[in-house]
Amino acid sequence: MEISFLPRWVFKWFSENFARQNDLNILVSSLLILLVFLYVKDFGLAFFDAVPHFCLFLELFDFHCPFCGTTRAFFEMANGNIWNAINYNCGSLFFAFFFILQFPLRVISLTFENLRKVINTFSKKFGNVTLFIFVFNWAAQLFFLLLTQ
Repeated sequence: MEISFLPRWVFKWFSENFARQNDLNILVSSLLILLVFLYVKDFGLAFFDAVPHFCLFLELFDFHCPFCGTTRAFFEMANGNIWNAINYNCGSLFFAFFFILQFPLRVISLTFENLRKVINTFSKKFGNVTLFIFVFNWAAQLFFLLLTQ
């Protein structure tokens, strides 16, 4: 579940090793995303509130998907409003922690190549736990929604 969206050819300048390129891509991609959220934190929520929201899941099934509210929650976290972030989507806290954890993990992986396999395994398992938390949170919300109707 690591985020790496930059083209691989960019990192071929730094290393021919694919694993190193992958670690660099995850590190730089994560850093860019973090900088964007921190840079636009003041007007990001206002912008997203002005843009019409469309959730295909909501349109088809008449309830929110597991990830609804995650972007808004990230903006709230960037502004230091943790309780508002929890109200948008409490699973986003775990995703943000997983995302921020990638910085030290990738630096360690780049520095100590013998730990790369352990770090990748840990990252994948922690990513799976994070996805499980998103789905569990969503299922709990659906359950309570059904109880209140």
